[in-house]
This record gives sequence, C-alpha cells and structure tokens, in this order.
Amino acid sequence: MTTHSETFTDMLRSLIALRKYVKVFYSTDLNELLSVTSIISDWQTGPDGEAIVLASGESIRLDQLVNVNGVYAPGHEDYESCLDCRI
Repeated sequence: MTTHSETFTDMLRSLIALRKYVKVFYSTDLNELLSVTSIISDWQTGPDGEAIVLASGESIRLDQLVNVNGVYAPGHEDYESCLDCRI
C-alpha cells in the first residue's frame, strides 16, 4: 500500500528528474513561512534527515516542506487556507 508520504516523496523525485521550475513553500526553524521558485536539483540524506536541494544550493529538509507545486506535504494540509491567496 502506498502512503501519502510515499506519494509525496515520489513526486519530489520526479520533479528532480524533470528539472523544471517549481514553487516551494516551507517553514524555517523559527516557524516562518517562506516561498521560493526554483529547480529541485538533488535529494540528500544527512544527519538531520532527508532534504531536497535547490539549484541555488540551498537545502530544505522534507519535514520543513509545506507545499510543492500546489501539493501539500503530509501533515501540512491545514495550511491550505493561508496559502490560497499565495499559490
């Protein structure tokens, strides 16, 4: 059985292969909601967990992702009302 989490990570991996610009909303360690439009260039696993790497070199941990290209990360669906006007 495929979980929502597996589906989301599969989507991220396919976006890496497509190398197209995507809109990424994520939260910082200070609970700020930030957005960036970039190419997801890589996937990395480190001591803090799994992360996507943007073309700029910035890495964003998967647990910080809120929305990628209009798809909400597992557990972040409650952000829908606050992102409606920003997506």
